[in-house]
Amino acid sequence: MKLIRTLVPFCLALLVLLSGCPKRQVQQKTAPADPEQLLAQALNDKRAKRFQQAEDALTYIIFNFPGSIQAADAQFFLADCYFDRKNYAEAEREFDFYLKNFPNGRYQEEAAFKMALAALYAAPPPYKDQSQALKAQDLLNDFLYDYPESRFRAEAERALTDIQSRLAYREFEAARLYFRAGEFKSALVYYEFIQDNYHLTSWSESDRYRLALCYAETGEKDKAVTILKELAGNALSTKIRQAAQNQLNRFQHH
Repeated sequence: MKLIRTLVPFCLALLVLLSGCPKRQVQQKTAPADPEQLLAQALNDKRAKRFQQAEDALTYIIFNFPGSIQAADAQFFLADCYFDRKNYAEAEREFDFYLKNFPNGRYQEEAAFKMALAALYAAPPPYKDQSQALKAQDLLNDFLYDYPESRFRAEAERALTDIQSRLAYREFEAARLYFRAGEFKSALVYYEFIQDNYHLTSWSESDRYRLALCYAETGEKDKAVTILKELAGNALSTKIRQAAQNQLNRFQHH
């Protein structure tokens, strides 16, 4: 009876862990009983890019040594294996499982960051639905709030800039379409929407030039001149520099 009382809580805990796991193929194999030795071998396989062997060993540790430090670490490294081989949808799910089920795990910060990156990398191209990119944006903002001094901060901020560019893609396309049609007021509406809502977005020199012309064509000459002077002096494109200077010269003669 004493043995049964000891085993019941352990079995219940294992069932809870298994019920929340992402779907996995558990490899039953003969292996050393030392989880630390198993983990070291799995990490050697991971470093050598023998991902299938690493994933099998890490999954074995998770299922056969529940509650151990090695099981928590194995869950993180399993997610990282998927991340390394660019299976970002699976990596996102595995990092999420680690964060929720191992709150005291020593890789919480890195897991939160990589889960956000995995969500971003799993997003489709900018011309398609960007709900996945919006999810990644929320995850990155949460990460920066939780870890303001993180060593991943600069990379997280670059990822947020990339997301802003993705989200602004359709607005730029609409602005360019109206500009080509000579509908400068409508084009300006989209350009100013981008300025107000996607302040991290990088603008091409061509779009900056079009914005200046939109201002010029809608009676906001001062704003047009400010942008044109900047382009005439600093644009990398010789064509844009010359076009901006030509527009400034026309203003001076009118």
